[in-house]
Amino acid sequence: MTIIAILLAFGLCHFVRELGRFRRRQWLTGWVDFSNEAFGRLPFWQDTVGFLVIIGVPLLVLLLLNQLLVSALGSTGSFLLALAVLIYSFGPRDLDTDIAEIVESEHDEERDAALARLMRRAIPEDPGDARAAAVEAVFREALRRWFGIIFWFAVLGIAGAFLYRMVDWLVHENHNLTEDQLGLFTRLQQIMDWPAAQLMTLSLAIATDFDSVFAAWKRYHDEQGHGLFEGDNGFLLISACRIVLTGHAARDGYADELDGPMTCLQQAMDLTWRILGVWLTVLALLLLIGVIV
Repeated sequence: MTIIAILLAFGLCHFVRELGRFRRRQWLTGWVDFSNEAFGRLPFWQDTVGFLVIIGVPLLVLLLLNQLLVSALGSTGSFLLALAVLIYSFGPRDLDTDIAEIVESEHDEERDAALARLMRRAIPEDPGDARAAAVEAVFREALRRWFGIIFWFAVLGIAGAFLYRMVDWLVHENHNLTEDQLGLFTRLQQIMDWPAAQLMTLSLAIATDFDSVFAAWKRYHDEQGHGLFEGDNGFLLISACRIVLTGHAARDGYADELDGPMTCLQQAMDLTWRILGVWLTVLALLLLIGVIV
C-alpha cells in the first residue's frame, strides 16, 4: 500500500495542478503564535520544550485522526489519509512543471525571474557558476519536494511525511519562532535530509556513472571532514554537478539543443527522474519481500 499511495499521490499532484491550492499552511503560523503566547512563560519554552510541543501536537492530532478513520473505515480510511497527507506534503509545486516553464519561456526576463525563484538566489553572472547553481537548485528542490517526503513516509508512514514537510516550512518560512527553536528545527531538518540525500547520491551512482559519483562523494567528505548528519548535503550537489557539468548526462543518451543553464536544468531534471525510478524499483522489491506493506 505504501508504493501505491506514493504513485497515486505523485500522479495526482502532477496531473491535477489544482490540488496545490489545498496546501495552505497559515494554520502553522497561527499554532506557533498561539503556543508561544499561551505557554511562553514555561521553563525552557524558548528552547527544547517549545520545540517539542510545536512539532508534537500536530503529529498527535494527525495520528488520532488516523485512528478514527481506521476505526470507521478500516484500512481504506488509513489509505485515504495517507494519500491526503502525501498530496499535502509534496510540493509546494510540481518540480517538473517549474523546470518546463523555465525552459519553455519565450521572454528572457520571465525566464530569469523563474530561474532565480528556483535557485532561491540571484543568478550568478559567471556562466559556469550559473550552470552549477542550476543543477544544485534542481537536486535541492527534488530532495525537499519529493525524496525527503518519500523516504520518511516509507520509514515512519504519514507521521514521517507530515513531520518532514512541517519542519521544512518552519525552517524556510517566517513562522515567528524564537532563535533557539529555529536552531533546533534547522538541526532536525539536517538530520532528516541526510539519509534521503545519501540514498539519492547512491541512486545517482547506480543510474549514471558509479565511479564518477563515488569520487565526487569521497572528495567532498575528505575535504569537509565533518561528522555524521553535519553539513548541508553538499555531497549530493557536488555529485550531481560532476555528472552534468562533465558531460556524463549528455554522453549516456540525454542531450538537448539549449545553451547556458537551461541545458543543465533539463539534464538535472532527467537525472532526478532516473533516481525516482531507482527508488520506486527498490520500494517495489521491498514490498515483494514483505519489508513494507
